[in-house]
Amino acid sequence: NSSSSNQGTDSEFNRQSASSSLCFEKYITEPYFRQYESLIDTNFQEYVRRNLPLYSENEFPRLVDLGRHLIGEGSHRRLSSSVRFSIQPDLVSYLSSRLCEVIIIERLPSGVFADPFELERILQRRAFKDVSVFGDVNLELPSFRSNRSIVEIHLDMNLNKSSGQEIVQEFRTELPLHARYPPLGESGYSEVIFGIPDLLLRCMSLELSPAAQSCLLTPILSNVDLALSPVVWLIPSGIKDHAKLVSVVTFASAFLSAISIIIVSLKQSRPVSGDRLKQT
Repeated sequence: NSSSSNQGTDSEFNRQSASSSLCFEKYITEPYFRQYESLIDTNFQEYVRRNLPLYSENEFPRLVDLGRHLIGEGSHRRLSSSVRFSIQPDLVSYLSSRLCEVIIIERLPSGVFADPFELERILQRRAFKDVSVFGDVNLELPSFRSNRSIVEIHLDMNLNKSSGQEIVQEFRTELPLHARYPPLGESGYSEVIFGIPDLLLRCMSLELSPAAQSCLLTPILSNVDLALSPVVWLIPSGIKDHAKLVSVVTFASAFLSAISIIIVSLKQSRPVSGDRLKQT
């Protein structure tokens, strides 16, 4: 009975996974930006829903716990994430003979960005299997002129060959982030709130022939509501009511500095001119 159950599970996964061309893309996020110019959550959610095959509740990994917090101070922080999920026995049996990876998709909120060059250095240290940034990668733009971006992180996953029991996998990541120059506000701080990342599991068969390869791409979801506290980054910004005063003070300081430089220059040039006249 167990063998027939596994065969049924295998055929079901093969049938559904073969229908998802997104599974064979190197980066799950990249095709989205071929269709859309900027990141909008509703568009991205529809993109994922449209391209991922539907599985029954027992056929996808279940999210057990998700912990997130910011590390560091100032305009440079690290977003630390801890992900724990369980895999059902039938799914363990199916996946144990395949190459699997966990994909974490961070849809960054407006006001922060990830430096692609910094991520490249992290990749060289093998902290991730792969990582890439999509969307607005212009690092110099202020917050009000920039669009949002996505960071896609790939992590290797090793499954035990044993089947017949549920297993729990845990992954930890630290994503370095930088704050953009925020617009003026009322309180002097710009509030940046991080949402829940998109979690996916992708497994490829070990077939040498590309035509014979099969691919499974499934979401890692929770069947209960997890009590997650929002991750908030308060970025210092200017206060609107102070803008005019700051402009006046800045202009006055610049004007007085320019006048001072002119006066000093004139005073220093007079003796030199007199000495030259005496020598002639």
